Amino acid sequence: MFEKIVEGFKKSPYLWTAVVSMIVITIVTPLTRRVPQPPPVVSALPEFTLTGPDGKPFGSRELAGRTYIASFLFTRCQSVCPMITQHLVGLQARILHDKIPLTLVSITVDPENDTPSVLKAFAEKSGASGSVWTFLTGSRTSVTEIVEKGFTVGMGAPTVTNGLMDVAHSQKLILVDSRGRIRGFYDASGEGVDEIYARAEAVVGETLL
Repeated sequence: MFEKIVEGFKKSPYLWTAVVSMIVITIVTPLTRRVPQPPPVVSALPEFTLTGPDGKPFGSRELAGRTYIASFLFTRCQSVCPMITQHLVGLQARILHDKIPLTLVSITVDPENDTPSVLKAFAEKSGASGSVWTFLTGSRTSVTEIVEKGFTVGMGAPTVTNGLMDVAHSQKLILVDSRGRIRGFYDASGEGVDEIYARAEAVVGETLL
């Protein structure tokens, strides 16, 4: 049998070349795969306490030791929030599939409406897994304080235009390491989501060293 295989390669040198090329690619590809470097520290978040969907306090104390991706949205949003939520659902699927210790944290910018029970219902509707993704609310003062002074992104007051309620807020996804330090701001787009996930993996790996 082996002699027949060798004879076949002799008769078809192109087949031999193809096989050798496949072997080389298989060996070399893992060695040349681009592994992103952990992004530098941008700033440190102050301690904060908001409220989770269960009505209990939740903030920097509960997030200590966790690498997480923060986002900002609100349940009555009819503009950018559905798109942001869709991307977060995709991130959640990747986290669960890859089994990496990464958390998603979404902070409402409409705390007067988005009570813990409203956020709980929204989380269930969105398919959010409590083991990966948590939603936070609080008083407008406490939410504005951590959003603007902590995460350093904008947050406006509720407005109504043509009968539609809206709240101006950042569409950025923010990577925070296990020590509560911001490691980067990324667009809530396909490319941005891929980038923040790769960077988050690098930050998680950094903490495991």
